[in-house]
Amino acid sequence: MSEPSPTSEFPVTSCATCGRDVLCYVDLDADDREIARCLECATIVAPADVRWMPLTELEAAGYGLVLPEGGCGRPDCGNGRCGRAAPEPS
Repeated sequence: MSEPSPTSEFPVTSCATCGRDVLCYVDLDADDREIARCLECATIVAPADVRWMPLTELEAAGYGLVLPEGGCGRPDCGNGRCGRAAPEPS
């Protein structure tokens, strides 16, 4: 597995089972060795197949950022006043 850059990057692999790029995570095998697994189906992934994807590219891989229904937590958030919300089309 390569090392992430100091920016916000996430481990991604091309999963043969899922047939697409997916997020992956580190798990331990029966001998307590680190292995990588597909986040979607838990298939074991070869460490050399893991790459680091910037947060800005995750949406193209099918992952999006979601703000909770309560908003971002700022007191002025909600009713379209959140500075993080996309403007409504006119």
